[in-house]
Amino acid sequence: MTRKPQQRSIATRARVLTAARDLSQKHGLELVTADAVAREAGVAKGTVFSHFGDMDGLLSYVLLDRLNALRAANAAEAAESSDLQDPVGLLMRRMMALIAVITDSPTILRLFLDNIGVTKPHCAEAFVETLDGLDKDLATFLEAWQQTGTLKPALRRDRSAAELTDGLIAFMIHGAILLKSHQLTDRTALEERLRRHVEAFLLTEKG
Repeated sequence: MTRKPQQRSIATRARVLTAARDLSQKHGLELVTADAVAREAGVAKGTVFSHFGDMDGLLSYVLLDRLNALRAANAAEAAESSDLQDPVGLLMRRMMALIAVITDSPTILRLFLDNIGVTKPHCAEAFVETLDGLDKDLATFLEAWQQTGTLKPALRRDRSAAELTDGLIAFMIHGAILLKSHQLTDRTALEERLRRHVEAFLLTEKG
């Protein structure tokens, strides 16, 4: 049975996206070109653009894959850490993991900033859903931390979890920019710097 045109189109799009994912894993995102993707997928170069508009459109989905994988890893860690002894350490691991994803290459950071509306006046719908999910996961963690009286150090309660999340997002984006602009080149130094900011921003004086 022959497939309908719509089914063929969906299958072709999926093949192009798989090719871009595979090439980015093998060679890094900076070497993923339209020609290379077309060869890997077994399609014409024009087919790549017809499905994704341009290379930014295609590579944005590679970034989205990585963000979704990060969210899944966070969920798995949360499920395994019901008895949380080091909330600051867990928070720093999550922050540095996101920074690692979005600073993998200059292209990735640019696409991330584009798709959250920093450098372009729009935010792609698929990114809205994933980024909202990451924000919600972080806010849920902070809210649980606030409400747990025995968890040390104590988290400030004069701001909502959503407000605290906004501040942490700003820290992460600023940290990513510091790395990719080479104002900081040592990720350990960045983590130490971020930890000081996070502790000053989040913890009570008694924490």
